[in-house]
Amino acid sequence: MEESEKRTMGTEEGISRRNFIKLGTIGAGALAAFGAFGCSAGGSSSASSATSASSSSAVDASSASSPASTSASSSASTSSSASGKEGISFKDQNDYDVTVAVPCERMVVLQHHSLDMLCQLGAQENIVGIVDSWKKNLGDYMLDVFPGIDQLPMPGGLDTWNVEQIAELNPDVVIAASQAPEDAMQQIRDLGIPVVVVSLRGEGKQAEAQNPRLADADAAYTEGCEWAVKTLGKLSGKENVAEEIWNFCLDSRSIVDAAVGDISDAERVKVAVLANGIAYGNDKYVGCQLLRSGAVNAAALAGVQGNTDYNAELVATWNPEAIITQDRYPDDYKTITTDPQYAELQAVKDGKVIEAPYWTKPWGNPDTDSIALGELWLAHTFYPEKVSAQQVEDKAKAFYDQFYGIDFKGTVK
Repeated sequence: MEESEKRTMGTEEGISRRNFIKLGTIGAGALAAFGAFGCSAGGSSSASSATSASSSSAVDASSASSPASTSASSSASTSSSASGKEGISFKDQNDYDVTVAVPCERMVVLQHHSLDMLCQLGAQENIVGIVDSWKKNLGDYMLDVFPGIDQLPMPGGLDTWNVEQIAELNPDVVIAASQAPEDAMQQIRDLGIPVVVVSLRGEGKQAEAQNPRLADADAAYTEGCEWAVKTLGKLSGKENVAEEIWNFCLDSRSIVDAAVGDISDAERVKVAVLANGIAYGNDKYVGCQLLRSGAVNAAALAGVQGNTDYNAELVATWNPEAIITQDRYPDDYKTITTDPQYAELQAVKDGKVIEAPYWTKPWGNPDTDSIALGELWLAHTFYPEKVSAQQVEDKAKAFYDQFYGIDFKGTVK
């Protein structure tokens, strides 16, 4: 899994239909957030959730409705130094107060979503240290996106840090995952080095980092992803590119919503997402990704909260019409399609076990291309008559060219 996921089973109060909540305009597009089984812990979001999702959640916003989305400029006035840097203060996504001088010229990035986004922003030269699991969680394409990445120091992982090695890199800022070790983060702060936690979701710090319980998961992940890319843009001096990336995401979502936004509950494809031995359940981003693409999360419908280990017997009780695996974890696809224990699953019989390509990112937490490309690809996969392969390929080529600066090498079937 891309993070050290907690494996839990739980029950969920009844949500049997998709409830849309009309929200305000963000950037260049209108954002519709919904509460539905597999994407939200509550049947309807509160007014504060809706306000939070519709307000600008980047550091350059004037205000926000929750601590997790509080912007730098709304937390404190900025100041300029003789070096030409601007001092900003804000709350990160775990509600920690942060003060940092931007742009940051030396960044240690111990979270792979943020590493990927910084490369989309064109901030590779700002990065001096990276998370140790970057290749497993992102893939070989990073070698093209960031030449020399495999030579950079790796002073820690998502939940383990080497404080001494981090300090030796003399960073202007350290980007941390939500499950980063509290004691190590405090040691880094005590050295005068700012730490920014990026969780990719709103609603503030969760009691269990990898098993969130969210009032409105779709709004939380939308707000959280926007906050992340725009905050990283501010930190790296790439604010304009961050705006372009987010507008691209919203444009892709508008295509998906126009194509499959009116799919009824009865028509929705019931899908299990299985990766690295784990099934994604309720309040994980991939459930929102499925709902936006005209499907529904089979594990969440069965009451899985967060994640759980899976086996053939358990998956059979969910009776999914399709199964999505991830190409970064090929063993899941191989086992499900060849192990006799899975042979009687309807999805296997129907040839509906689909290995999601790396560029679609159907993960527990979103990356920008999860929204810009993944939701579109899933809509095409389930409803090819509504979203064509050419539409998906054109968007993927544009995203890779405009933001990664490389040719798109994937295929759309």
